[in-house]
Amino acid sequence: MQNNIKRIREQNGITRKELAALSGVHYKKITDYENNYIKFENITIGNLNRIATALGVTLDELCREDSENQ
Repeated sequence: MQNNIKRIREQNGITRKELAALSGVHYKKITDYENNYIKFENITIGNLNRIATALGVTLDELCREDSENQ
């Protein structure tokens, strides 16, 4: 899932700082999510929802296993 955040963010041409501003999720948290420093089960549903909304995808699309997105 964390790879999805980075992949979708990059596909949309958005930097981490821009995603932080759009989502209201702190830049450091986004960096930690993308680098797998925070386990998926420890990410709040609120943060996931804010990131998905900012990226223009559904929560389901954001949380799918990487193999399902290819």
